[in-house]
Amino acid sequence: MTEIETETPRFPDVGLSVIFPAYNEESNLQRTLPCAVATLRRMVGRFEVIIIDDCSVDRTGAIADELAQRYPEIRVVHNAKNLRQGGCLKLGFEIATLPFVTHNAVDYPFDFEDLPALLSRLPDADIVVAARRTYPGITLPRQFVSFVNRSLLHAMFGAPVRDYNFIQIYRRHVLHDLPTISDATSFITPEKIIRAHRRGMRVVEVEVEYHRRLTGKPSSANYRNIRRALEDMTRLWIELRRDQRDQR
Repeated sequence: MTEIETETPRFPDVGLSVIFPAYNEESNLQRTLPCAVATLRRMVGRFEVIIIDDCSVDRTGAIADELAQRYPEIRVVHNAKNLRQGGCLKLGFEIATLPFVTHNAVDYPFDFEDLPALLSRLPDADIVVAARRTYPGITLPRQFVSFVNRSLLHAMFGAPVRDYNFIQIYRRHVLHDLPTISDATSFITPEKIIRAHRRGMRVVEVEVEYHRRLTGKPSSANYRNIRRALEDMTRLWIELRRDQRDQR
């Protein structure tokens, strides 16, 4: 695939901000970002790619800066302190400038060739949620943690989606209108979906493929992240229960 595409985008009226949190991803960044940019050029009329280097100790930051020199759509943020994936997403949501906002991991678990399935739902949605069909390459312990997490979210909040923690496309004003208490990696996007559902916003779900990581190791499924997500989940449940009582 060439790096410069000149054909008319499939969704010329869509302006899309794309957030890529990056921590020690030198083995993936050079491989996936050119592919992402080339695909986005064919898909949408305008886009920006925001790479957030989260205090990487390898060449991630340097490679990101090199990519920004090659592609005018890329801008790079170098965090002064490590924010983890959830904190990077929260920052990206705040600084995104285009009408629609999405995110992806640098190992490219969501192939942007599948974007049309989500973009086609934008006229009818405030948030489009991508739900993974399968989980190739995910270990059984991580699958179990994901199952428990989804079960808790359904039991406590009842938002009508199957997959809270993969990829979503948001209208930018929705991100700014919804308060956020969490920057936990496993709860920042579920909180947005839950609050949107509670406010009667239009949340639709689309089934997509999940692509396994080829190099590097995931760093989000650890005890600290799980504990913070459970704490924030409890805080949100208490807040919503209190609001429900006050409205009676």
